[in-house]
Amino acid sequence: MRDMVRWFLLFILSFMLIGGKWAFAADVGAMLKAMTDPAGAPFYPITMQVLQVLTWMLHILFVYTSIGGLFFTIYGFTKKEERWQRLAKATLELSKVSVSLAIVLGVAPLLFYQVIYDPLWYTSANLSAWWYILFIVFLLVGYYLIWGAYFTKNKPSMSMLMSILGVLFLLLVGFIIHVVNYQALYPEKWVEWYTDGGRTMNVSGWNIYAFNVFRYLSFLVFPSIAVTGVFLMLYNWYFRSREDMDKDYLDWAGKVGARSAVYAGIGWLVSHILYILTIPADWGAKGSIFTWLSVLGLVLLAGVVFSSQKNPVKMAIPSLLAGSVALLLIAIFREYLRIASTARFGYSIYDYKLNLEFLSPLLFLGTLLTGLVLYAYAWWMAYQAGKTPKGKVYEASETEHHLGELSVFIVVLWAVVFIGVGLIIVVRNYT
Repeated sequence: MRDMVRWFLLFILSFMLIGGKWAFAADVGAMLKAMTDPAGAPFYPITMQVLQVLTWMLHILFVYTSIGGLFFTIYGFTKKEERWQRLAKATLELSKVSVSLAIVLGVAPLLFYQVIYDPLWYTSANLSAWWYILFIVFLLVGYYLIWGAYFTKNKPSMSMLMSILGVLFLLLVGFIIHVVNYQALYPEKWVEWYTDGGRTMNVSGWNIYAFNVFRYLSFLVFPSIAVTGVFLMLYNWYFRSREDMDKDYLDWAGKVGARSAVYAGIGWLVSHILYILTIPADWGAKGSIFTWLSVLGLVLLAGVVFSSQKNPVKMAIPSLLAGSVALLLIAIFREYLRIASTARFGYSIYDYKLNLEFLSPLLFLGTLLTGLVLYAYAWWMAYQAGKTPKGKVYEASETEHHLGELSVFIVVLWAVVFIGVGLIIVVRNYT
């Protein structure tokens, strides 16, 4: 009789545990849906999702050259050879410019993320609120340290010290963003984290609840070195047409880049696979086509840069193309993980309430096209001017002059439309 009671209690307990998991999963799904913006999305979520992937890819490219440039700068300043000193100054220049571009291009993917993944982003950001606020402070400190290193580049010891501090702050910024994004993937743990296991409300904002070293290495550290290595191959390819550039130095820089890219590329691939192995089984992501494509993208990159060791200048453009494909597939994989982590609770951004409002998307599209035209012209002119030997002035062609006039016209037109729409809305709201 006692054994029968024992087995009956075990059965009831097992049923309660299993049922509790099912109920909890339903509760998490309901929680996510309740936390979405009641106003809904102003446009189709899949459109914002695609734009988020593409803009994140551009943003992270310059994040990588910011950090990777400093790695090469620090190493170069430890060497006494003149060519290493020269390369250190070149990669410091790369880092200085890249940080600015990374900041500007980082706004767009964050905005798209906030619109369609607001329960994930805001909850995780509040869990580690102080860290998230300090992210801006640390980024500013790192940015000014890089400028300090640039202004003292003729004093290698001082410049190297500032570069070390600068890269530490950038890595800290990357750590914070990694944590906030990673914590967002575990909504089933939010209540436990917020209530400190059900004992008390934890609202300090100073805690770090989740960190994955393999994700951090594969999404930030190794790709920074690999992508910057590919950039050095392009550095060799780009400046070879200039008469005033030392071809031996450029060939050497290209080989340094190719060698660094292949070693870091292998580290990137290995850490990426190790991260995939840590993904929870119930996400169903390990065997996904997006997961396999991300791995194949890194295999492609590693293979191309490996084949470039003998002739980096010839393989510079193929390496750029392979790196672009790998980055795009990584961006898609990263986005897929958000879908996989929330789908188990019956939550989908495609079910997001839709409140179509065409004016905002049209303004965004107009701003995007204006920016593309303006940046395409500015970058083309910078590309052409950079190929001009030092001491000479690049003479723009008649077509390029017309493109410049078109760029100015488009910017003026955009300003008139943007300000005009704002004034119309203000007048309508007050009449």
